[in-house]
Amino acid sequence: MVNIQLLLVISVTLHFSTGDLVRGIRFGRAATSKKERLWPHGVIPYAIASNFTGEHSNLFKKAMRHWEERTCISFVPRKESDKHYILFTIDKCGCCSYVGRRGDGPQAISIGKNCDKFGIVVHELGHVVGFWHEHTRPDRDDFVDIFYPSIQAGQDYNFERAKGEDVNSMGEPYDFNSIMHYARDTFSRGLFHDTILPKASLGFKGEIGQRVQLSEGDIRQTSKMYNCAPCGGSLFSPSGHLTANGSHCTWRIIAPEGHTVFLNLSDAVLSASCSSSFNGDSIVVRDGHSPLSPILHSLCGGDSSSRVLVSSSNRLWIHATFSHPPPSLPIGLFDVVCGGPLYSSSGIIQSPLYPDAYPPNADCLWSIRVPEGKQVAVKVHFFHLESHKECIYDRVVLYEGSSEGSIPIHILCGQTTQGTHVVSKHSNQVTLRFISDSSVQKSGFELEFVEEVDECSLPDPPCHHKCINTLGSFECECDIGYSLRPDGRSCESTCGGFLMTSAGEITSPNFPENYPSSKKCVWEIEASMGSQIFVNITHLNIEGMKSECSYDYLRIGDKEKMCGEHEQPIILSSKDHRLRVEFTSDSSVERCGFALTFVSDIDECTEENGGCEHECTNTIGGRECSCHSGFILSSDGMNCKEGGCFYQINTPHGEFTSPNYPEEYPRGTNCTWHFVTTPGHRLQLKFHSFNLEEHLQCKYDAISIQDGPDASRSSLGIFCGSLLPPSILSSSNQLILHFFSDTSVSRRGFLAEYESVCGGQLVADRTAALIYSHASYSDARYTQGRECKWRLISSSPSLGVRIRFESFHLESDVNCQYDNLRIYDSEDQDEETLLGTFCGETMPLSLTSTGRVLTLVLRTDDTVEERGFVAEYSEASPSTKEEERTTLKPSLRRPFPSSSSDYLINTRQRTRA
Repeated sequence: MVNIQLLLVISVTLHFSTGDLVRGIRFGRAATSKKERLWPHGVIPYAIASNFTGEHSNLFKKAMRHWEERTCISFVPRKESDKHYILFTIDKCGCCSYVGRRGDGPQAISIGKNCDKFGIVVHELGHVVGFWHEHTRPDRDDFVDIFYPSIQAGQDYNFERAKGEDVNSMGEPYDFNSIMHYARDTFSRGLFHDTILPKASLGFKGEIGQRVQLSEGDIRQTSKMYNCAPCGGSLFSPSGHLTANGSHCTWRIIAPEGHTVFLNLSDAVLSASCSSSFNGDSIVVRDGHSPLSPILHSLCGGDSSSRVLVSSSNRLWIHATFSHPPPSLPIGLFDVVCGGPLYSSSGIIQSPLYPDAYPPNADCLWSIRVPEGKQVAVKVHFFHLESHKECIYDRVVLYEGSSEGSIPIHILCGQTTQGTHVVSKHSNQVTLRFISDSSVQKSGFELEFVEEVDECSLPDPPCHHKCINTLGSFECECDIGYSLRPDGRSCESTCGGFLMTSAGEITSPNFPENYPSSKKCVWEIEASMGSQIFVNITHLNIEGMKSECSYDYLRIGDKEKMCGEHEQPIILSSKDHRLRVEFTSDSSVERCGFALTFVSDIDECTEENGGCEHECTNTIGGRECSCHSGFILSSDGMNCKEGGCFYQINTPHGEFTSPNYPEEYPRGTNCTWHFVTTPGHRLQLKFHSFNLEEHLQCKYDAISIQDGPDASRSSLGIFCGSLLPPSILSSSNQLILHFFSDTSVSRRGFLAEYESVCGGQLVADRTAALIYSHASYSDARYTQGRECKWRLISSSPSLGVRIRFESFHLESDVNCQYDNLRIYDSEDQDEETLLGTFCGETMPLSLTSTGRVLTLVLRTDDTVEERGFVAEYSEASPSTKEEERTTLKPSLRRPFPSSSSDYLINTRQRTRA
């Protein structure tokens, strides 16, 4: 007999299904036959580890809600008194859970990488409830066939049948639709190798191993296992009716945290008091989530009078018993009310209907009060409201004090980062109001409030220089020119400082040698009033990837962080006579750092705009005038006149407008935009506003778009009038847009955005060309959730396409199932033409197609990003093509073995490894 108190079910994601990996253990699905494994009264306390994001927490709660809506199981946040509970965590097992209640303290439910999908979490919670897998039932051989030769080595134990004494199927038939069933290829040796299938004689044609929702069989079996009441159920709506249609009914009214439940018992039901010996018709209302919660009210006898009951938390539990129930007996009405007083040292506040989307036209007001002498801190766990820069639609507003009449201390909307917090300045009270309008609804929010102490205001300051209060603690900072000692409180002299001079030089510590790790240097430069400071960065070599400065960086004023290696000098200027220079290094990689010179100069643009009609730019020893879009500088160098305009655009994405937009464009305008993006990518234009003078043939004012670097290329369209042009997509990495207006009518013009789009058809010729994995290669890593397809075709029908990689780094995995590059010897994407699937840092070797076409498909998941790849492609040289050479196609999707340097595939002689 297996001691299932020690049994842990481990699951892995294979084609969106899960499977067990516990070696040498026999087990079955259906309900566990061990009653001690059931959770008392179907109540499962839970906690979520702090390393999960707010999005993960929201997902877990939606999965738990899925179980609660369909069964009598209740998931409740764990309290200190709960000794036995489940803990959502990340363990080395990936996706795994104990089956049922272990009974010796907290038990893990691991949701590792690629397990964070709704259906998989629902599946893992099925193990928590007490279910094994359907295909291990003792009678499974009557329903499915197991194909052991197709199962991965060492994983066949996952397909063993359970012993009858370990499983109680509750008389339920075998369920192909169960969320606890394996998929047809779970633990398969490879694609298209089935490991488990329904018996052909049964005629079942559907898919097995679904991870969408509980099946009807799952629901029935849970009800039998936990002896769920035949009528009643879990109620999550903001209001509703309780109607009894059986002799025993149990309702669980569950509201978001921070809400109150009002229950109005009908005057048509029982209202006499109950004695301990009474065993007739009765109704018991408990203030909580289970039959062990405190009794709020109980009714027996035959009087009739209505009464309103109010919960002290967000849940009510109601049980009704009738000896001779009518077919449909109204018990009462309930309403869930958001807002109200919250007098506690800590608590949770959730938006209405959370974790589902909040309703329109909501207006909730909470009054939070913590003990005297403390402050109120409100922390964000999850936050997603409709976005607006002024938060005029949906918003959360925090006021200091007991009334919303005071000035708001913070307003939140849109998506707010987990961990963001707001602390009251003086009071132990905060008023929190949530408002939604009648249009867009998002996922809502979960906030936590806690009591907070400002350690920095204590009589004996804890820091040498500056003290910054943080939640539950404090941090010390030093004045400019000093750094924090290892004790975290005292300061010592170091790099940085105040520089009150008109010119000078600044270098990173130890320059030109490597700078030290874990260093922060701040210089404050101050010149005379009316001056501007110019900075010339002559050397810059700092850890990072230019636009992705996550580790070490140099920041000048309010400019973006700078890092990476720059060969050319960088010239910057301040807005006024002050400038802050900040350098920060982390605890790992060091480089030689930076060197810069600075000089101050009188800002000639401060008085009367330097005499310029439009724009004035101060320069060392002078100033320069410039004009708005659609204008050119007059010969006097100060005034502007209408004239032509030309724009060379090389950034991966952005916006552009007609001259003077949103005002009317000038008459007689002639403007050209030349868009150039990274090789191997295309350009997409989307218009958001468009209003030009109308004409049937667009002869007066119009835009024309050419597919290529000059006007001789094919036209993608000519547009005028007020209808938005369609989305425009180029066939190469260059695009020309020409805008012209005549000398008569003018309109508002246009607003459009451009974006680099990966993939497309590329023609290979004898001159080698490049493909970059993403448009911002070398400046940033590739982004998540992408799919890019390149179709490379040779210009000559008799030649193939050869590809060679110059750089390659995708997320590593032994089976390349996360991020990967697939290469096909055709435009068809199937197993027969697949040459290999590549990931990691191993450089794929050169390949030459058998025909004219070679197809590359890049896919990235929603987690890790890496540097990407650069590949060179060209026509294959006929003089080097080996007609009879045969290449073995790898059976596993990994980089080709390193024993050969160049692969040429011949379809007539291909063999399979």
